[in-house]
Amino acid sequence: MKKLNVILCALVVVFCLVTCNSASTPTSVVKSYLDALSSGDYEKAISYTELTDKEDIDGYAKKLKDVEYKVLSYEVLSETISEDGESAVVEVKKTATNTLNKNPKETTDKVKLSKVDGKWKIRI
Repeated sequence: MKKLNVILCALVVVFCLVTCNSASTPTSVVKSYLDALSSGDYEKAISYTELTDKEDIDGYAKKLKDVEYKVLSYEVLSETISEDGESAVVEVKKTATNTLNKNPKETTDKVKLSKVDGKWKIRI
């Protein structure tokens, strides 16, 4: 019975490690960022960026709120990770609106990311 408990605990640990690693890919970070923008949760969206200075965070949040930027839909087209594994580019086709452009506009963007303390963060 003790061996079974040890095996089960080991399986849980392995599962958690695999789940945590797969959740922190450049594509998953970009998707989480765009989902947050889609729901209007700008503070959450900013948490996926490299911004750490309070003034920069507040300024970016104000800019997003002022124009009521909303992502209506998106599709990840590709993900490219650098050879050293410290930077990446995720190409995304998205449809978004804002107060300046009420009609939905489709664009294709290359979102650049860097690893910060072992986590993927979007460069702003």
